[in-house]
Amino acid sequence: MKLSAVKRTETGTSASRKARNEGKIPAAIYGKEVETISVLINRKEFQNTIREVGYNGVFDIDVEGDTYQVFVKDQDKAALKPEVYHVDLLAFTKGQKVTMSIPVHISGVEEIKEGIVSQSISELEVNIAPAEAPSEYVVDVSELEIGDTVHVSDIKVGDEAELLTDDSLTIVSVSAPEAVEEETTETTEDMPEPEVIGESKDEDSE
Repeated sequence: MKLSAVKRTETGTSASRKARNEGKIPAAIYGKEVETISVLINRKEFQNTIREVGYNGVFDIDVEGDTYQVFVKDQDKAALKPEVYHVDLLAFTKGQKVTMSIPVHISGVEEIKEGIVSQSISELEVNIAPAEAPSEYVVDVSELEIGDTVHVSDIKVGDEAELLTDDSLTIVSVSAPEAVEEETTETTEDMPEPEVIGESKDEDSE
C-alpha cells in the first residue's frame, strides 16, 4: 500500500485551513534516520489506507519520488466533528524497533451474568518492529467473576516485543453491582397537614 504526498510550501494556521478545505491533511514525516518533512496528503487516500492496513498498520508514502516506510504515530482530530487536522508519520528502516501504542480490546462481556466490567487501560506501549506489531491485544473476560482482575502482566506480548507499560497496572476488573436502596413512600396519613398561611390558630369563631 502506497500513499502519495507533496511537500508543504506554506505553513501556519491559514495555510492549514486552506489545505483542509481542499481535501488535504497537513502531516509530518520523521524518524531516527529521517529529518522531519512537512507534507500534505489526500484525505480520502489516507482514510482508505488506514481502513486497509489498520491504525497501527505499516504503509509506504511517496514524497515527490522519495519513498518512506511509515505508520501513524499520532493524529489530531477536530473536537466536534470526525475530521483529522494533522498526522504524525514515523518513518523507520526494516527491522528497526520503535515505540508503539497498541490498542487493548476486551471480549466476552456478554457472557458475564453478574458483575460490572471496568476497563482501566485502553492501550499498551511496546517497543517492537512495526511490521511485527499486532493491530490489537484482546482480553477475554468471559470467565471472570466478581473480584477478578486482569493485569498488564497477564498479556502475552510475544518475544518480539518489549513491554514498556507498567506490568502491575490493572487492565480489567469485575466489581459487584451497587445496591440500590428502595425509596420509602410516605402515605397521606404520615404527611403533616398543610398550614394555612395568615390564619391564626387561636382565632375565635364569630
